Amino acid sequence: MISLSAAVQIFKQGGMVVYPTDTAYALGCIYNNKRAIRQIMALKGRTDPKFTVIASSLAQVEKFFTLTTPQRRLAKKYWPGPLSIVVSSRYAVRVPQQSIARALARRVGQPLLATSLNRTGRPTVYSIGSTEKKLLQSLPDQAILNIGTLKRTPSSTIVACRGEKIIIYRHGPINPK
Repeated sequence: MISLSAAVQIFKQGGMVVYPTDTAYALGCIYNNKRAIRQIMALKGRTDPKFTVIASSLAQVEKFFTLTTPQRRLAKKYWPGPLSIVVSSRYAVRVPQQSIARALARRVGQPLLATSLNRTGRPTVYSIGSTEKKLLQSLPDQAILNIGTLKRTPSSTIVACRGEKIIIYRHGPINPK
């Protein structure tokens, strides 16, 4: 187990960290670290290069991504919270309620990739003890920020905006229509 400061250093050095979000434990890296993303995809057995990204605030999101007026309106209404907004062909971004996840992104100074800590197709991880040990042992820069068992909550709602129209890609706790 590591501290918040140690996790920040690992991220800044290009490594991967297991950390809590408001919906599950995540495996992540700095959002545009191509080497670490390839490693994460291999560890999870994943082929889809689309990911959710965690940011510390709406201001941080706008520093790295361009939001439309409808996207900004949704962000102001539902963040922090379990709403992910598609901002590019590769990323959906959200500002979670989980203060540790926000603090990590703030202290790293960039958004963080947040993919669930499980092999593709396996159950969501709410406790490090329930995690597939093989996955954790294979992390090249193993770092776990463990805060115990997380409350079981649904995955975030994922939406895209096409003009003023909201398209829901994954139903979750928020219904923005």
